[in-house]
Amino acid sequence: MRKIMALSIRNLRLFVRDKALVFFSFLSVIIILGLYVLFLGDIQVQNIRSMIQMDIPEIDALVYAWMLPGLIAVASITLSLGNMGRLVDDAQGENLNDFLVSPLKRTQLILSYLISSIIITSFISLCMFALSIVIVKLKGGPWLNFEQILQSLGIIVLLIISSALLSLYIASWVKTQNTYGVVNSMVGTFIGFVTGAYMPMGIMPVFVQNMFNILPVSLGASLLRQVYLSPILDTVFKNAPAEMLSEYRYFQGVDLKVFGRILTPEFMVIGIFVSIFLLFILNYLRFKNLSKRV
Repeated sequence: MRKIMALSIRNLRLFVRDKALVFFSFLSVIIILGLYVLFLGDIQVQNIRSMIQMDIPEIDALVYAWMLPGLIAVASITLSLGNMGRLVDDAQGENLNDFLVSPLKRTQLILSYLISSIIITSFISLCMFALSIVIVKLKGGPWLNFEQILQSLGIIVLLIISSALLSLYIASWVKTQNTYGVVNSMVGTFIGFVTGAYMPMGIMPVFVQNMFNILPVSLGASLLRQVYLSPILDTVFKNAPAEMLSEYRYFQGVDLKVFGRILTPEFMVIGIFVSIFLLFILNYLRFKNLSKRV
């Protein structure tokens, strides 16, 4: 265990030292946040006002309580990918060969990359989570209660584990850091659409929604939004027809539909657990047969 933790700390230090890597890990989050602060947030506020034919303070809180969980979900992927670039660097620089001639087991080496990714992603995600609670409150929303905080933390942890396993699998196929940078940017952009951060889920074609809505990051973003929005939606849509609230929840990706059926929270949690299991198996098979890289 000492060897694993020593390697994990080494990976964390190298990640923090690389300022460019840290910046690009946050790039998708920065872009999404900038878009909402500059104009997308105001557009959503105006749309909700026209829907309910009212102007109440909680509308601003509603928009941010919808947007911030999406940012946390996106960050769980981009931060994991950024940190997992250390695996690609070590492979390209042939450091892996040096590690493997030492008294290190292959499993210990792989676990060090996985653990370092989980640690750095957890730390930053928890900071974002705490900040998001404060932002929603400053925008006029309520504080999350203890139960909602525990629910959110559980969802975030599952997202981080799933994202770390996915990043490990992706990194195992990339041979150079330049290629990995391109892959990182592509995945970061793609995840923005999957979580509905760039555009509402309801705008996308139904067949695209059916594919996106079964991905773990999309399930996690939806679950977080349900927790954040539960105390606000009833206030904002208090005097609106029930159909209008249902349409908003579907259009904004708060409720996810697959082949016309709304996914229950229990099903979404199971879906994330299944993704973790499948990604674990994929990584096991990948590294079992990968003798040149690790």
